[in-house]
Amino acid sequence: MRARATLAWGIIALVLSAALATFSYQVTRGQLVDERQENALAQAYLNARLVRNTLMAGEPPLSEALSAVGGSAQSVVLARVGGEWFSGSIGIGPNSLPDSLNEVVASGRAAKQLVAVDGEPFIGIGVAIPAFNARYFELVPMDDIDRTLDGLARGLALSALVATLCGAAIGWLASGRILRPLRQFTSAAESIAEGSLDTRIQTTDDRDLRVLARSFNRMADAVQERIDRESRFTSQVSHELRSPVAALFSAINVARRRAAKGTTTDTLDDMERRVGDLHRLVEDLLELSRVEAGVSGMQIEPVDPAQLARGQLERMGKAMVPVDVEQDVPPTFQADKRRLAQMLQNLIDNADRYGGGVMRVHISGDDGKVSFAVEDHGPGVAEHERHFIFERFARGETAATSGHSGAGLGLALVNEHAILHGGCVRLEDREGGGSRFVVELPEEGPS
Repeated sequence: MRARATLAWGIIALVLSAALATFSYQVTRGQLVDERQENALAQAYLNARLVRNTLMAGEPPLSEALSAVGGSAQSVVLARVGGEWFSGSIGIGPNSLPDSLNEVVASGRAAKQLVAVDGEPFIGIGVAIPAFNARYFELVPMDDIDRTLDGLARGLALSALVATLCGAAIGWLASGRILRPLRQFTSAAESIAEGSLDTRIQTTDDRDLRVLARSFNRMADAVQERIDRESRFTSQVSHELRSPVAALFSAINVARRRAAKGTTTDTLDDMERRVGDLHRLVEDLLELSRVEAGVSGMQIEPVDPAQLARGQLERMGKAMVPVDVEQDVPPTFQADKRRLAQMLQNLIDNADRYGGGVMRVHISGDDGKVSFAVEDHGPGVAEHERHFIFERFARGETAATSGHSGAGLGLALVNEHAILHGGCVRLEDREGGGSRFVVELPEEGPS
């Protein structure tokens, strides 16, 4: 917008300055030419009278008289008496006179005309002297006026250029001043979108912008209040659920110790599995509420990627799953070890639940980034489900038909943790079939 405003101001300045320069040039040129023609015509009448007096007196010779007249007038003079031509200068003769001018003077009238002789501009003036069957012609040079007009044209062109640049500069400064409040609104909106919910816009003296700033701040207050209310609700619910979940775990353990083997044990196993799912749901909700509230601190430390992946697989009882590490992977990189382990746990658990089991973990490094890829044996993710697979409580068709319980928070939590690290998570198709979830993190840690 600022570039368009600058261009518009520059074009307007160019058009106005060009029009003004053209008008000034035409007016000045007309005045100079008209003045020179009037002076030349008056001088030509006077010189024609001198030529007539010379013809009447018979002396001095006409050629000498013409030379004297031309020298005093700084012009070229010619005369035709009867059928003979006389010239007061060398190099310019009767052939330099246009036929139209010669014909008008031959009819007994005076005339003037702009002519060019050897590329040089002249004012041609002719006066008839009928008493002696003579014609007097005078060519008045115009080269000095041409030089003046050339200098004027260059000056006006330079002035138009300067005016255009000044107009563009004014447009740049004016648009910057006008758009400055809009940039503040844009910056504030981006800050709020990035999580700085306390960002507000300072009110200005401009009445229109003051109303807009107040409306924006009220909207930001409402958004912050709603998010805070929802975060407090989620946190409170999670904390409230922790106690009964812990009590259920304790009751199940006591019942398991007292129960005999048989169906009761199977029932307790099912209860424990379901309570475990509820526990994971509570922990995921609590972690997401901490991330939203911005109170989930990061503990960045050097992490061995291969060791962390193998250790997580061992803790999950999957030590047989291969971990492939490429040569360009650094021995350590900066990350939050706990969060990275949780991301791998969620991806491995997701592969076991809905992807037919984890196939391998592939670690690679490229362009200052470290990538963890968890591959599975499953059928893959349908194309229409990929755009929401990392959203909260998102469960696809495979999850609904697999018989495994889950609230759809695992991948959402992986996405949140990757963003906190300054990285990302994406879904790819594994060569040969199946899914490939890739977590890509910066080697130097979050900026």
